[in-house]
Parts: sequence; structure tokens; C-alpha cells
Amino acid sequence: MNSQLKQAGKKIVELMGAIPIMDELNFRFQQIWNHNKNNKYKKSLKRFVFPTDRALFNTFQLDYKKYREDGLIAAQEMIDWGGLNTIKDPIVLDWGCGTGRVIRHIPNLKIHSICYGADIDCTTIQWCRKAIDSVYFDCIEHRTLPYPSNYFHLVYGISVLTHIPHTDTQFWLTELNRVLLPNGIAILSTHGTHFYDQLNQQEKIKLQREGSFSNAFKKDGDRSKTTYHEANHFKKMLEHHFSIVEFWEGHQFPQKMGGQDCWVIRKK
Repeated sequence: MNSQLKQAGKKIVELMGAIPIMDELNFRFQQIWNHNKNNKYKKSLKRFVFPTDRALFNTFQLDYKKYREDGLIAAQEMIDWGGLNTIKDPIVLDWGCGTGRVIRHIPNLKIHSICYGADIDCTTIQWCRKAIDSVYFDCIEHRTLPYPSNYFHLVYGISVLTHIPHTDTQFWLTELNRVLLPNGIAILSTHGTHFYDQLNQQEKIKLQREGSFSNAFKKDGDRSKTTYHEANHFKKMLEHHFSIVEFWEGHQFPQKMGGQDCWVIRKK
């Protein structure tokens, strides 16, 4: 019943065109709620440059401590899961890097690594270039990654396929395959069963029938645009270019990627 009420409320908000208003109210609430602890944490790290509150809200959570410390943990996980400890001078790409939450830590954790971050939000990329000098940042334009083929040892995309249309998934898997070195590793996350309660019955039926589903929100990459992938269907999509090294189902292993399904895959 609670799930049905939430779905009904969500639909009403969408029909009224109130999503931008609700989003703004949520932002202001989080900004006020976290103001004191964020300022206190920021003062304790005078040399660490934080993004604007708006950028943090749009790409992660408006929590300075979580932004830095969760980003540091995730960076070490990318190094470990990507097998970078055995590579002398690894070349790494954070696909959909946002404000550089994760990639900014990798140069310090893995000495001599060459790190890149790419995102469709060119304004955020401009901020990253000014604030984070140990990483190369690029804006993704024309639906193509601005890198040569067979270049990266590791590409990871944390909560990226979750916010682009499911009809674009195969295109981006092909593009990631292109820029990876032979036997290179990609780490990706998708919305799986842990998030199915966000869907109404009609949407669940469509997801089950087609294997993937995206809501109708207009702007790609927006935090309100959500895409879901059924695991077996996504596995079949991967088979074109990749072999699966590890798969953690988000409902069973919520600690791996915040409840999202987590895929560690190798270029064939």
C-alpha cells in the first residue's frame, strides 16, 4: 500500500509539472540542514576544494564529509577491483565524473597513474579543471569519448547508465570497449532489483518484457532521469564485447554500490 501511495504521489507531481519546484525545495532543505556540519568539516580541510552546493546536490549528496570520504573509499575500490596494483603506470578514465568525487583521489592512491575525467556537463568540467590539477578533464560532446582507441587500462562509470536512456546503453558499451586496451577493465553500475519498488506495475511489466526501462524525463544525465536494467538482459548486452569478472547484485550486496548492481567486466 505504501509503495502504491508513493507511486500515485510521484505521478501527480509529474503531471502537475512540479518536479523542478520539488527539486529546488529539496535542495534548499538539504542546504540548511547540512549547513553547520558542512562548514565545520570544510574548515578542518583548508586545502581541499569543495564543489558548489548546487553541483554537489545534482551529482551526489549535499554532505561535504561524505563527498570526500566516500569518494576516497570508492577510489581505492576502483584501484583494487580494476587490478591497478599490478600495473606500473595505469591510465584511468572516470566516465561521468561529475565533480571529480572519485577520480581526484586516484593520483594520490596510485602513484604514476594517468587519470582522466569526462562528463556531459561542461560547466562542471570547467570547475574540475580549475579545482583539481592532478587529473585531465574533458567534456563529452557529440556522443563520443574524446580519446583514442585502445588507450585505458581502466574505465569506470558509477551511476552513469542509471541516468541515460536505456536505448543508448549498447552504444555506450561499444564506445567504452573502443577506448579500453585489450583485456582492459570496466566497472559499471546499474539499477537492478533493489530499486524496482520505485516503479509502478505497468513500468515493471515493461521492464520485464523489454529488459530495461527509462522514465520519460526529458534531459539526459539529469538526477531525475532514471534507467533500470534487468540483470540477465544486461549480461546479454555485455556479451558482445566483454567477459564478466565480477557481478554483485545490489539487493544482495548493497554495500558495494549503494544498492546498485555492480559489474566488473573485461574487454575481450
